[in-house]
Amino acid sequence: MKTVFIADGHLKGPADPNSLSLVRFLDSLRQTSTLVILGDLFDFWTGSNETVEKNYRPVLDALLRLKERGVRIIYLEGNHDFSMGRYFRETLKAGVHPESLDISIDGKRLYLSHGDTVSMSPGYRLWRAYLRSPLFKLMAWVARPKNVWKIAMGLSNRSRKRTYTDRSNRTDALLREFAGKKLAEGFSSVVLAHSHVAGVHREGKGVYANPGSWAGDMSYLVYDKGAFRVERWKG
Repeated sequence: MKTVFIADGHLKGPADPNSLSLVRFLDSLRQTSTLVILGDLFDFWTGSNETVEKNYRPVLDALLRLKERGVRIIYLEGNHDFSMGRYFRETLKAGVHPESLDISIDGKRLYLSHGDTVSMSPGYRLWRAYLRSPLFKLMAWVARPKNVWKIAMGLSNRSRKRTYTDRSNRTDALLREFAGKKLAEGFSSVVLAHSHVAGVHREGKGVYANPGSWAGDMSYLVYDKGAFRVERWKG
């Protein structure tokens, strides 16, 4: 049985082509024991509410079908999706981890995280803490979920025009440096996302792996028979 890793779908709602392709992908998974979502699968998710669940219903239903087939779901929260709420914890029975996870697979110790906390500026550190604070949750409740969703999607649409190539390469270099440090601590593999750069890299006696971006080229990682490989969905 294999473990599948996916991240950075940045799904924007039911009409997003990436959502439709992800549903088909999830329904196609066979011989899979665990699905690990390494954050930012959704472009905006902060707490379960009727608005976000409605807009992501096709993907949520596909995840539920996966769970009903006996697949374990693990969610590492990202910088776009956090405070996953009752749907993930209670309905999907997913293991939800806000920061990182130290896990054993096939007797090997793996370090898992989205990766946005690897190198944080003081400003980003404060912003990240604010988005997870009771104050933000209160303000989002006062503003109402529909209005918060409209604001989030507006900001997302503005950011689509940015070019991420250079920044992604710099981010991936920082992730690889961080992975080397974790491997030196005794982990056999480090799996991170966030950079949108897919790859499997030998670092000393260990491995740094990244599933890349579902939003980019529908890439994902497979861990099977003691080895990682990058695959791309063609369905």
